[in-house]
Amino acid sequence: MYSIFSKIKLLYKPYTHQIQKVLEPHELTELQWGLLRYLQEDGPTTFSEIAEYWQVEKPSVTPVGQKLMDLGLIEVRPGKDKRQKVMHITETGQIKYRECKASVDLYQSKLLEGVSEQQIKVVNEVLEQLTNNVKKRG
Repeated sequence: MYSIFSKIKLLYKPYTHQIQKVLEPHELTELQWGLLRYLQEDGPTTFSEIAEYWQVEKPSVTPVGQKLMDLGLIEVRPGKDKRQKVMHITETGQIKYRECKASVDLYQSKLLEGVSEQQIKVVNEVLEQLTNNVKKRG
């Protein structure tokens, strides 16, 4: 019998592969979509904050942000400290966000067919607790 961790691992790769297919018509990668979504839903942020959130090194975030800047979907402005670069979503980025979100929401709603609101709530609580435990224990 698979443990919960094996099931999470088995779900991850096919899910990310399918999300990439959903995003292909929008000409964004999953990482680009993740950054765009973060900026729209959580507000402006720095490259360092995204790196910490994604649990990656800052240089891993830079090309993702740069591509979104090249596409005109985000812009970078100085922060409180002039050396700090804060990413902001542009109006074009907000339009792209809405287009992508509609496609992603449709795909995810199909995945959740037959899953009750209560089950979703329990899974979210369990995953949040597991995430907290991993952070505590390393």
